[in-house]
Parts: sequence; structure tokens; C-alpha cells
Amino acid sequence: MKMKKTYFSDSVSDLCQGIIDKADTYEKRIKYLEEENKKLKDEHYKDSEMQRMETELKKAKEDLYRGFPISEKEQEKIREWELKHDAEKHGLKTMEQRAMGHGCIGGSLTWCFTPTSIGTVGEVICSCGEKFTFQNFI
Repeated sequence: MKMKKTYFSDSVSDLCQGIIDKADTYEKRIKYLEEENKKLKDEHYKDSEMQRMETELKKAKEDLYRGFPISEKEQEKIREWELKHDAEKHGLKTMEQRAMGHGCIGGSLTWCFTPTSIGTVGEVICSCGEKFTFQNFI
């Protein structure tokens, strides 16, 4: 009588246990990788949040450095008005002429901020009396 050749020497229960062990190993590996992925995402979120906060802080500092509650765009508009006004009304077209015309410490402009219930009105007033309104919430 010939013996039939078998491919498996283990019992069915041993084979099933091997499959269960492999599945457990894979589940542990998946859980470990999910935790590592979460840590990386958390670190990225912290980095991006830190970058956002640094940008916000930089903008607030720039606003404070101007000394007045005005935006950068408003500052540019004021500067344009000031140069145009000095040239047209006072004949001061170069930086040297402007420095001589306003004295060594300036003082030709008055900054006026008027708080209202809906916002602040901001004006720059030249010593000649001409005004430029750069904030107007009225």
C-alpha cells in the first residue's frame, strides 16, 4: 500500500493558529504605524500653527512699530499724499528741500485719531491746515 504524499505536516488547528498569529502581528504593525502617522501629523500641525502665530505676531509688531493704529496700506497712502502735498502746496520736491522745509525735527504734520462707535477716523493735518483722511468709518 502506497502512502499518499501530504504537503502539510501540521494539524489544521496548528495551521489556523499560525494564521491567527500572523493576523495579530499585522494588526500590531498597523496600530504602530497609525500611531507614528498621528505623531507626524500632530508635529506638522504644531509646526504650521506655530508658523501662523509667528506671522500674526510679526504683523502686530509691524503695526506697533509705526506708532499709530494704521495699516501698511494706509501708511503708503499717507506717504503718497505727504509727498504730493509738499510738492504742490509747499514747493518741496526733493528730500533735502523737505528736510529744510519742515525743520530738523519735522513737526509739520499732526496726526488726529477720533474714535467713533463704528471705528476710528484717522487724519493727517499739515501745518498749513490741509487735511488728509486715511481712515473713515463715518
